[in-house]
Parts: sequence; structure tokens; C-alpha cells
Amino acid sequence: MTKRGPQKPANRREAVLAAAREIFEKKGFHGATTAEIAARAQVAEGTIFRYFKTKKDLLLALIEQVDTGQIAAFLHGAAQTDSSAALRFFLQKHLETMRGNLNLFRTLLYESQFHPELREKFLHQVVLKTLQPVEGYLARRMEVGEYRDINPGMAGLALFGMLASFIGWKDLLQADTVHELDEVEAMEAIIGIFLYGITRPHTPS
Repeated sequence: MTKRGPQKPANRREAVLAAAREIFEKKGFHGATTAEIAARAQVAEGTIFRYFKTKKDLLLALIEQVDTGQIAAFLHGAAQTDSSAALRFFLQKHLETMRGNLNLFRTLLYESQFHPELREKFLHQVVLKTLQPVEGYLARRMEVGEYRDINPGMAGLALFGMLASFIGWKDLLQADTVHELDEVEAMEAIIGIFLYGITRPHTPS
């Protein structure tokens, strides 16, 4: 068996974060110990505190690892893109982000009730970074007259809310045994409801 050489400082920090995420997701924030995290990362427990002052700082650092950049980068230049295509991209990428971080988000949302600094960082680092480019995209569509003039922030929350409900049904409640929702059909339905509502077009009598 080949013996591992000493890890570089950057690698040790990443190993600690990866181990912390795994233990937090399995045992929750309060159930996890720095001793367990250190053992999982194959470092001395004292090594953790070279990079993070407290266990809470580990959780704060994990928020910074959530990547929402693809959504922002695409929607920033999406003014000339078909509305359905742009919204479909947002829904798909946000669904990937949510699913890739579902257990971490569950931990963060729970702990945010007790730690305001976690709530603030999660809000600004993840939620607003996701919503703001969508809000800006919707506002630009309103300016050119494609969408009616409503509060773009509320419109963004409505879109986000429909997706969050789908994720809750499909991934958190795992309710397909009650009523199965096809993912492609669900995404198209969300886009259709968002863009056109659910009322039939009025026809002249």
C-alpha cells in the first residue's frame, strides 16, 4: 500500500471542508463533532482550527462553495434569447444546483433559525445570487414591452416558488408514489404558467 505524502495546506483545507459537509449532512450541525470531521479528513483535530475558528465557520465556508455562477452568467446576456429558452435554462440549472446541495441546504435552513449570520450569508451568497440575475432579466423584458409591467422581484419569486414546490414534492417528500410528476413536463408547465397564466385567452363574442 502506497503511503500518502503530507497534504499541502490548500488540500488540507479542502479535505476538512469535504469531510465537514459529509458529516453535517449525515448527523446535522449539532450532531457533528470536529473530532469526527478531522478523522474523516485524515488530519489532526487541531488542523481544523488553523483554518476555521469554530465549527460554525465551517458551515459558513460551505455556503461559499455553492456555485450559482452559471445562472448569473447566462441570464446576464440573455436579453436576445427566446423567453422560454432562457427560463428553461434557469429552471434546469437551478434544479441541478438544488439537487447537488439538497442535504446541505436542509442543514443550512434548519440552522438558520438559530444563527442569524448563517441566514444572512445563505440569503446573500445563494438565494439573492440566484434571484437577482433572473429579476434583472425579467426587468429588461418589461422595459422592451414583452412582459407587462409588474414588480420583477415578485415575478422572480413566483418562478422560484413554483420550482421550489416541485423540488419539495419530488425530492424532499418523494411523493411520486402518490402522484408522479414527469420532470420535463413539469418544467414546461412551470414556464407556461409563468408566461401565460392558466386562464383561457378571451375571444370576441
